[in-house]
Amino acid sequence: MPHLFQKPTAMNLLACRSRLARHAAWMLAVLAFAVAVLLAPLASAVGIPGDTEDSPETLYQRGLATFTSGDYEHSLEFLDALIKVFGEEPELQQRIDLAMYARACALYNLQRYPEAIEAFNKYATKFPSSKFVDEAYFRIASSHQLNDNLGSAVTAYETLRSRFPASAYAEDALYQIGICHLLQEHSADATVAFQQFLAEYPKSRMAPQAGAYAARSLFDDGESEKAIDMLQQVEAMSNRTWAVITYCNFLAFEIGDYVFDDTEYELALRAYRRVKPRAAILRHLQEDVAALERALARVQSERIMPGTMSEHYRTERRLASILGQNKEMLQKLTSAPDYDSNLYHRIGRCFFNTDRFWEARVAFARVVATASDPDVKEAAHFDLILSISRLRRFSDLLVEADDYLATYDSEGHWQ
Repeated sequence: MPHLFQKPTAMNLLACRSRLARHAAWMLAVLAFAVAVLLAPLASAVGIPGDTEDSPETLYQRGLATFTSGDYEHSLEFLDALIKVFGEEPELQQRIDLAMYARACALYNLQRYPEAIEAFNKYATKFPSSKFVDEAYFRIASSHQLNDNLGSAVTAYETLRSRFPASAYAEDALYQIGICHLLQEHSADATVAFQQFLAEYPKSRMAPQAGAYAARSLFDDGESEKAIDMLQQVEAMSNRTWAVITYCNFLAFEIGDYVFDDTEYELALRAYRRVKPRAAILRHLQEDVAALERALARVQSERIMPGTMSEHYRTERRLASILGQNKEMLQKLTSAPDYDSNLYHRIGRCFFNTDRFWEARVAFARVVATASDPDVKEAAHFDLILSISRLRRFSDLLVEADDYLATYDSEGHWQ
C-alpha cells in the first residue's frame, strides 16, 4: 500500500504556514476594534484636537478605521504618519503603543514578513511592558516561520518562552518549535520538543497531535519500537481528533511494513494492531468535519469582549486548524485505496512467520472472504492453504486446494 502520509506536512503541521496568517488577520482586526473602544476617550483627556486632517486624533482614527476594514495597506499611511510625527510625544505614548503594534500587525497581514519582524522588534524594544509584547514576540517567531526561516523561528519561539514563561503563547511556541524541527528533518530535536510539550501540557488540545508527531520523529530517527510506544500513548488520550487518529493509523501501517520487511514480525504485529478499518475512520471523519464546522461557525459568530479576546482568538485558531487537518485527512483517506485486505494479509504473514498457524489461518481466511483485489485474494488463498497444511488439517486442505484450483486454474493447466 502506498504510504500517503510519510511526512508531517500531510497534516499541515497545525498552523505552520497559511493558517497562521489567515487566522491572525481575524484576531488583529478584533484587537484594533477593542483598542478603539477602550481608548476613544483618550483624545479629550489629553486635549488633542480632532478637527485637523493631520492631527494625531485624525491620523489615529483613520489608521484604525482602515485597519479594521481590512485595508492594511492604506492603514499604514496614517499609522506611519502618526508614529513619525508624534511618536515621541509623552502624552501620546499609550496611543503610540497601539499604533506601532497595529502597524506591525498590518505588515504581518500583508505577508511582508521581514518588515513585520523589524516593526515588532521596534515595538517590543520601545514598549517592553506592554500587555501585547508577548504576542509581538510570537508574531516575530511566526513571521520567521512563514518566511521559511525555520532556524530563526526556533530562536524567536525560545526567546518568547524564556522571557514570558507564563504567557498564553508559551504553549503554542513550544509546539511550533517541534514543528520547525520536524520541517527541518531534525528528528531528534523534534522528539525532544514534542516530548517536553507532552510533559508540560498533557491536557492541551494539541497534546494528541504532539504525540503523533513525536512518534513520527522517533520513527524517522530509527526508533521504531519507541515510535509504536508513543502511538499507544496517543491512543490513551481521550481528546484525540479523528485527523490525529487517521494520521497515527497510516503511520502505524508504515512502521509495520518497515519492520515486517526487516523480519521483526512481533514488532510488526504491534504496529499493525494500531491500524483501524478504513470504513470506520472514514465515517467518523465525515461526522467530525461537520461537527467542527458547526463549532467554528458558533465561535466566529459570538460577540467578543476585550477581556476574553486573546482566549477567543486561540480557541478560534485551534478549531480552524483542527478542521483543516480533518478535511485534509478526509481527502487523503477518500482518495486512498482500500487497505484492509492488505493489512490482514500482512498480519497473517506475521503469524505464519512466527509459527502461529491457527491465527494465520483466521487472518488469511478473512482476506479471501473480503478482498476486492484479485491478486491479494489469490495470495491470501495460497497462504491459507500453507497454514492449513502446517496445522495438518488434511481434509480442510483438500477442500481449500480444490477451491483454489477451481478458482485460479479452472482450465486445469496446473494439474
